[in-house]
Amino acid sequence: MPCLGEALGNVSVLTNVTLKQLKEEAPVRWPTLWDDAVERTTCLILLPRKSRPEMEQHGFFVEHKYPVFGLFYRPRDEANTLRSRGIDPLSASYQFLDIAVSDLELWVNELISNQDYELVSTIIEPLPSNAISSIRLAFESFEMSTYAHKSLDYFGSLPLVMPPSSLVSKAFLSIPDIVPITLDDNVQKEVQKEVQEEMVEEIQEETPTITETPAIIETNEIVEEKGFSESKVEEKSTTTPRAIVEEQKSLPGVGVEAEFRMIVQKLLGEGYDSNAIMENVEFQDISDRATAAGVNTWELFLKLAT
Repeated sequence: MPCLGEALGNVSVLTNVTLKQLKEEAPVRWPTLWDDAVERTTCLILLPRKSRPEMEQHGFFVEHKYPVFGLFYRPRDEANTLRSRGIDPLSASYQFLDIAVSDLELWVNELISNQDYELVSTIIEPLPSNAISSIRLAFESFEMSTYAHKSLDYFGSLPLVMPPSSLVSKAFLSIPDIVPITLDDNVQKEVQKEVQEEMVEEIQEETPTITETPAIIETNEIVEEKGFSESKVEEKSTTTPRAIVEEQKSLPGVGVEAEFRMIVQKLLGEGYDSNAIMENVEFQDISDRATAAGVNTWELFLKLAT
């Protein structure tokens, strides 16, 4: 079993993305880690809002063989419908987790065993037609496995403006720790400086104060104290700081296509419909550049918008 504090994955973040997009780009982003033949599933995690920072970093400390995508979503157009059902939409953070089936048990084991989560079921359903919404994508209701914190009210069903795979939001990507992430030089220097300062402070605290009448200390006690101090310094110096980094937005070799996707997803997330997107200046610019690069923009646009 992994020890607490032992890093088992690298965590990065991408904004304005969808789970569908991440899975489509995965073979290019992580060619040595991604396997299309591996069965994956999407589940919902309902957590107290104060616990979100810990959930964002969950991948650092959980063993997993394949990339894990956790997309956080805040109900906005759905908020009034939730309130009408007696649910405060701000009582929880909502994370849609896309993960390999073989990694799921390891991922949620700590949540269930030690953090007071339970496995329940949630009906994911389209937002009612009488609710006001800036954008909608039709889909059929379905049941989704949900890991919910016991302090939260049971939702039963969750209305959405579009299926979870099409929601545009911020995603935290947990990638198996094959090659450790190298921190920015400035961050590394700052961390090393802090560690060195802590080491000096500890050594100073452990150094006995010499008085005019020093106490008699046996030689073996001095050796033990020295060994204890050295072991602490060694432990400090081998600790590797972990940090969530920003994932590269443009894909290697397909940067203009990735930019096209990102802009379409961003505009969809801002509530633009298909006609408004096509009239948007930013979209027209990237569409021209993508077309010139050989991207079938019309086919890709339809795929993203439907």
